[in-house]
Amino acid sequence: MYDYIIIGAGSAGCVLANRLSANPEHSVLLLEAGSRPKGLWASMPAGVSRVILPGPTNWAYQSEPDPSLAGRRIYVPRGKALGGSSAINGMAYLRGHREDYDHWVSLGCAGWGWDDVLPFYKKFEHREEGDEAFRGRDGELWVTDPVFKHPSSQAFIESCVEAGIPRLDDLNAPSPEGTGFLQFTIKGGRRHSAATAFLQPVLKRPNLHVLTGALVQKIVIEAERATGVEYSLGNQSIFAAAREIILSAGAIDSPKLLMLSGVGPAQELTRHGIPVLRDLPGVGENLHDHVYVHSGIETDRVASLNKDLRGLRSVLQGMNYLLRGKGCLTMGASQAVALAQVLPGARRPDTQINYRPLSWHFNKQGLVEIGKDNAVTISTCQLNPLSRGRLTLKSSNPIDAPAIYPNYFGNERDMVAAIAAVRKVREISCVGPLAKHIVNISPPDSMSDGEIADYIRQEGASSMMHWVGSCKMGIDSMAVVDERLKVRGLQGLRVVDASIMPTITSGNTNAPTIMIGEKGAAMILEDRLIGPRRKFRSESARAN
Repeated sequence: MYDYIIIGAGSAGCVLANRLSANPEHSVLLLEAGSRPKGLWASMPAGVSRVILPGPTNWAYQSEPDPSLAGRRIYVPRGKALGGSSAINGMAYLRGHREDYDHWVSLGCAGWGWDDVLPFYKKFEHREEGDEAFRGRDGELWVTDPVFKHPSSQAFIESCVEAGIPRLDDLNAPSPEGTGFLQFTIKGGRRHSAATAFLQPVLKRPNLHVLTGALVQKIVIEAERATGVEYSLGNQSIFAAAREIILSAGAIDSPKLLMLSGVGPAQELTRHGIPVLRDLPGVGENLHDHVYVHSGIETDRVASLNKDLRGLRSVLQGMNYLLRGKGCLTMGASQAVALAQVLPGARRPDTQINYRPLSWHFNKQGLVEIGKDNAVTISTCQLNPLSRGRLTLKSSNPIDAPAIYPNYFGNERDMVAAIAAVRKVREISCVGPLAKHIVNISPPDSMSDGEIADYIRQEGASSMMHWVGSCKMGIDSMAVVDERLKVRGLQGLRVVDASIMPTITSGNTNAPTIMIGEKGAAMILEDRLIGPRRKFRSESARAN
């Protein structure tokens, strides 16, 4: 019998396992459906182009057809490995804007304002640069500047300044607005995932039991209390937790597991023959993401890395990385960024503009292929979208993927922002030092707003992998967890991952998710000290 069972060894789950097992008297079981990432592609930053594809460390979900995208399905990569999506993401580190968190407080999430969450960021962060007032020095997660900075990335930054976007030295300042080089979770030229930072150093703790290949079937709930977890690892087993079960499977799988366990919208559960143990209509609702919209930018040879990553030159780049830990293979998915205002009347940045000094596409075999011609990629996303999707079950079989409905442009304002962002990309590309390298820009300036909207719906939009909100925190009738991350109406069960965000943060979501794990662990330990220990019927593992 364990004190804590954590479901999911992702960005939040790895932090939880580290912190909750720090006390040798606490027994912790960490269940992960995937395995340990292995091989060069898993550790090399540029390997993101491989691990983002369907494979053993990626759930590789597909959405349902989205009417707001001309009926297209969206590829939804999710990490299936120790480290979760931090094992397959682009490694960019952005905390967001302080107003993101203060807005959560206004929605009834007491204790989640910027001043409340900042100490938790500083606790886990290892950052040698920046103001100590808001940057961490001694944490486990390394946050570093790019080792390799391509000249055209610098040209992009200078062109952003020419287009009216201020230069910003630290994109993780409390109220970031401006342009600069991204920061990454990379250490020594290698991906520094949540598993590498928080889990690997503590795997030998005798009170921490980590099981990989463990697919959770459901959470066992008895008399409105979560008492155990049923999972498959050969035979099915049930483990009872004297303390708590912590669901940390992410914004796609956490609501799925709640519904499989009888917690969710009663009508949806009944439709699949699942007994309703707790009717929570908000489970699976409020799902949202940052929508990636790319512009095709043809350039001269100087601006693009494409030729360096094809043929013999790619072999030379590989040798440079393997022998010296340097070169363009140390680069994450993007390199430079601008957090900018593109909508009239915006009070703070509403758009993120990412720059990558190369281009790639998916070939007929489904593999990432570097473009043959000289080109770069400039992509945008609206930081605070208003559209909301949802997630439901396809069946009561835990093996089946959930039904994901992105509804990316359900709110017309989001399309207005996306069009404005595409036009901002052209403005940046036509001024300053970047302009002299540009050969062609797509979509062209001659396109009307309606034509740009059609381009976005039909081919330009995809997922940024920043799914949040499907088990939102709050006090309204659609909230799934309270400000202590406890599932409403149940005891012994919390959700601690990106799904609890009531609204998405202004930037990449891996850093906020790790913060949620850090703060969630602190609350669990606080509540343990405050509340009396309850004794439950002890159940050893048993096969069904």
